[in-house]
Amino acid sequence: MKNNFWGLIWSSFNEIQGVLLGLLGFLGGIALIRYPFNTSIPLDLVIIVSFFTLLFIATLLSAVNTLLRQKQKLEAEVKQLQEVNQKLETEIKQRIIPKILRVQKDANNNILCLLEASDLFANDIYISFYYTDDDGFENLIAIGFVNVIQNDGKIQAILNQPYPNYQNIIDALDGNDPKLIEKIIIKPSIPRNFNTGQP
Repeated sequence: MKNNFWGLIWSSFNEIQGVLLGLLGFLGGIALIRYPFNTSIPLDLVIIVSFFTLLFIATLLSAVNTLLRQKQKLEAEVKQLQEVNQKLETEIKQRIIPKILRVQKDANNNILCLLEASDLFANDIYISFYYTDDDGFENLIAIGFVNVIQNDGKIQAILNQPYPNYQNIIDALDGNDPKLIEKIIIKPSIPRNFNTGQP
């Protein structure tokens, strides 16, 4: 019954009937005192008009109160859903390949990348660096390892074994070019021919 405006009005009317009956008796007594039987205003008209006016006002007030309660409930549910959604997004992000946040050189002049948090990575594991070319192909450009998993979950990854054919791309990484960084993918695995030193 509350799925539309008139359903809400009808439900509100049913909720306030008990109050109205009590108020109607009170108003009837007031009307009898205020307007004697010899008045020019018909007593029955006063009572009827007063009743329906009060009925209308009380119904609207009840409907407004119901709407406010529903609004508060809806806001609480929306907030709860937003919190759940944010938590799910965080969990999903931790299970995907992380993006590079920052690039710089370490003390040994190797490329040091700061990555987003990811549950796929662990300390000291080997990792591989790929460059996505303009045709959409991923090309293995280097091998490295995870140096540190920080307290905030971010990952320090070191690129220490570059492939010569992609040295220009690797050298350009240190410039923190956003367009280039977007094309670099770091995976928590190494190719099967890693020990041969061939890409």
